[in-house]
Amino acid sequence: MKLLIFVACVLVVAASTASAQCTFEITVQTGDRKDAGTDARVSLKVSSARGETLQINNLESWGQMSAGHDYFERANLDRFRGNGPCMSSEPCKMTISSDNSGNKPGWYLSSVTVAQLGLASHRWNVDQWLAMDEAPHQLFADRNGCGFVAAAP
Repeated sequence: MKLLIFVACVLVVAASTASAQCTFEITVQTGDRKDAGTDARVSLKVSSARGETLQINNLESWGQMSAGHDYFERANLDRFRGNGPCMSSEPCKMTISSDNSGNKPGWYLSSVTVAQLGLASHRWNVDQWLAMDEAPHQLFADRNGCGFVAAAP
């Protein structure tokens, strides 16, 4: 009977975590290389080790910079904030992608940091072009830090 009550409590906690909304803060550091900035639409997907996922189809829509700010430009540190499904552990897997649109679609990305407020943050070093005309000739970067100690200070 005690086991049944324990299992029921775990399921209730898991269900409430899955449906709850949490606040996420994201920083994106564009590289300081010639033509590093982009006007393309950027999307971000992060997951916890347990598979809980946050998907942002237009990261700029979460932007926290001043009105008229030009996101994802050379050497910019851009800040974003929004709500999404809570994760029970830190985000540790990340895919960031560009839709290759706009006047300057190529983008050199240095790093991405994602924090769920009240939980540890995670920083991924990317140091890669998201461009078809620069190696590695792809419009996305995948980074998996699950199982590694890589939390931002």
